[in-house]
This record gives sequence, structure tokens and C-alpha cells, in this order.
Amino acid sequence: MSTLTNHSPAVAEPLSWSVETLLARPGHERPLFNQRITIRNGKFTPLSTIADPSSEAGKIALPAFANAHDHGRGVPTLSVGIPDAPLEIWLSRLGIEPRMRAYLNAACAFARMAEAGIGSVVHCHNTQNGRALLEEARGVAAAAHAVGIRVAFAVPFAGENPLVYGADTKLAEYFPQPDLYPQFSTTRYRRTMEEGLAITEALAELESDTFTIQFGPVGPQWVDRKTLETLSARSAETGRRVHMHFLETKLQRDWADAHFHEGIIHYLDRIGLLSPRLTLAHGCWLRDEELQILAERGVIVSCNVSSNFRLSSGFPPITGLLRHGVRFGIGLDGMSLEDDEDILRETRLLRGITQSLCPGAEAGIISSDNQERLLTQYFDALFRGGREAITGSDGGGIIREGAPADFVIARTNRIMRNRIPDAALPELILTRLTRQDIETLVVGGKTVVHNGRCTGVSLPDLENELDTLIQKALSQVTDLTPVINREWEDGIRRYYQSDAHCQNTVPSS
Repeated sequence: MSTLTNHSPAVAEPLSWSVETLLARPGHERPLFNQRITIRNGKFTPLSTIADPSSEAGKIALPAFANAHDHGRGVPTLSVGIPDAPLEIWLSRLGIEPRMRAYLNAACAFARMAEAGIGSVVHCHNTQNGRALLEEARGVAAAAHAVGIRVAFAVPFAGENPLVYGADTKLAEYFPQPDLYPQFSTTRYRRTMEEGLAITEALAELESDTFTIQFGPVGPQWVDRKTLETLSARSAETGRRVHMHFLETKLQRDWADAHFHEGIIHYLDRIGLLSPRLTLAHGCWLRDEELQILAERGVIVSCNVSSNFRLSSGFPPITGLLRHGVRFGIGLDGMSLEDDEDILRETRLLRGITQSLCPGAEAGIISSDNQERLLTQYFDALFRGGREAITGSDGGGIIREGAPADFVIARTNRIMRNRIPDAALPELILTRLTRQDIETLVVGGKTVVHNGRCTGVSLPDLENELDTLIQKALSQVTDLTPVINREWEDGIRRYYQSDAHCQNTVPSS
């Protein structure tokens, strides 16, 4: 007679939190009251009712927020002397940014997000040293692990059109004395597609509950077609997600129309890139018929309204997204309106734009059904749509038995200035709640924020260290220190004003 031995891993002891109010699926289900949330092995177990709710008065539980598109800037660009400007000018200013350790920069950004209730984020990495991408990515992975939020690292693939959307030699024609500008003579490192794929494979070994890898072709105007087609095929083979900036500005729209005669959306569809695995960030200049195709293919769009305002890009195509049923999330893009990572305010801003643009708004008449539907759709974007851009369809973004245990607990004392009907609570949350009200963030059953502060790292210490490094860098100004060059920017403006970026010198299909 044989003896069976149980080799299954030991079951972790359950953890629990109690709250006065719980919104398990905001916008879809009514609030629950006097609830105990219990977690075992990183998953929710069934909810239960608490007998004495008095000690939990004012506490509300919600699914964790998802940041569908970001760049992990521990130091906002304004803090290093880079003022906001139209995107194509602003990008040329990033060269003056002092170099920072990838771990320090990312950990500061992730901790700030965590304290705002953000449990997951797509990190579109901007390399400070193109030859050190693998090393920088390892620093970001360490930061994700230390802070404890879920980070999807989009490995950048680029190399085309580094100065403008077009050839450097063409841009030089718009400068009276191009020899005076080192940008035209500097040899720039260009990572090959093969190197990018090798780095992706190396980083895949670091994947964990808090760090995953996506393909990140930076944008069609910066990536050659062979790379786009290869990444599309690799995504289909492996199931790995793809994250790409797309039609952020009118200049990018004009460039795409000139270079893709079949239409850029039809090209991406033809090569198989349009799928539920793809997230397109921005999309301000998507057309109505293109949105219909995205909806049919299950593509996710990240709306980044504050960034679009600050960089003069335009509006997210929100009414079209809603009309066609395109899945969408909400992203901060490292450019929130007040550089505070407050995704609740970002959601509120996007919702307000929608209410101004949706049918009936011009007459001052928006039906109650439309208002309720908008509320639900914005909660879905904040909790679930953005999360899918990060983790895929993992069943998260909801407080329910068996789902990943990612949730926030907020204090409602500040926002409850008057007693309101229970049915109005979701509206109140979206109208008044901000990052200052977040008390607890739990990700995968691990407490990442307690009493409003990160548990894995000290955000004040990280910010102080970064500030010291930045101030030292800014004080060491020499003749070789990059500065914002207005003459250079004027040349870029002349280039685009002449529509030089629309001169197609390569095959369109």
C-alpha cells in the first residue's frame, strides 16, 4: 500500500481589512457596507460582514487604479528647466535633462504613483544612455520590486527620424549656417532591431508579479517597417503585448498620411498589429472610421488628456471612442496637470471634456442615461481598461473572490461635507476624491501603502536624493552643458511650417 505525500506549497495565512463602504465594481454594482476584505495567496476570498463598523467609519475600498501610459519621471521635466511646449519642440529640449540613476528615478515615480492609489502602470522607458538600456531596465525592475506596484516595461524600439519627422539633411536646409549646430554632425547610437529583441529576451528572465515586459515600438514615425512587422509577428507568436505612441499630434497625422497611402491603420491591420494585445497611446488625431476598426480588433487606447494639454497635442478622441465602443484606459504620461500623479483628477478632467462634447451638450441637455453610462465607462477605464493595457485580461480591476487582490482604501471624511444618498456615492467619488485621501494600497495581497506612505521605500528620502543630484548637476554649468537653443527650435519650426515632413521619399506600402 503506497502513501501519498502532499507536495503542494503551504497556504499563506489570510490577511484582512475592514471598511465601512466597498465598491466592488464601481459604476456597475451598488455599494456594500460594513465589509471585511480577506486575502489568501494574493487573491480575494469571499467578502463578509463585520459586526461593529464604528472603528471603520469613513473608510471606502475600491479596486486599485491603473495608469495606462507613463514614462516614470521621478523628476518632472519642469523641475530641470524644461518648460512645456508643442511636442515636437519639447522633445528637442529633453537633451538638457541631467542623467539620473534609473533605479532612483523610477522608484521615486512609482512610489509617488503608489501613494496616489495606482497599483499598475505601463512604463515607456526613455533611455538616458542608449547603450545602457539593459542596465537601466534592470534598475526599473528593481524599483518595481522595491515599491511593489505592477510595472509593464515597454522595451523601446526606435532609430528613425531622431531630430524631426524626416531626414537630417533635409532639416539642415532650414538653417542659414547648419555647421554651427552639432546636432547635424554628432554620431548618434542607433540600437538595431536584433539588439532590441535580445534585450527583450534578457529582460524576460526578470519577469515577476511586479515586472513584465512588452514590445515598445516608440511610434510609427520613429520605427522602420521591418521592425513593426517583426514585432507584430513576435507578439502573435508569444502573446506579448505591444505598446506604442500613436498620432499624438497634427504633425504626426500629416506625416502618416503622406507616408502610408493605404492609410496607417489599414497598414497596421494588414501586418496583424491591430489586436487585443495592442495599446495605442494618445491617438488624438485618429479618424472616426479608424476608431471603428480599432473597436473591431479589440485595440486599447490610452487617453492622456493632461499631457495633451501641456504639449499642445489636441484632445483625446473620447466621443469617438465611446461611440464605437473602443476599449480605453487613462494614462498620466509623466505629465499630469500639476505633476502630482493624481489619476483621479485626470479621470475627472477627461470626463468633463466628454460631457462638454457629447451629443446634447451644445443644447445643455444630456440625458440621465448618458450621464450614468459615462460614469460607468470612466470607472471601467480607471480600474479595468487601463489595467488590461498593463497585465492583459487577468481578471483584475474588481473586488471579487478569486480576482487578484489589488485595491485601495481611502478616507471619505474630507469629501463627505454633507450626508448624501448611497446611490450618489460613485458620483461623489469621481467628483471629489483625490490622492490626498488614499490611506492604503494593496497589490497582490501585499500592503504597498499604509497610512498614506509607501512601505517598501521612503518617498521623501528618494525625492531628497534626486533633488540633491539635480541641484548639483544644474550648478555645474559649463560651456559644454546642453541648453535650450531658441535658434535651433526656430529651425525646427521652419521645417514643419514648410510641410517638409510630408515629403515622402520611401515606398508607402
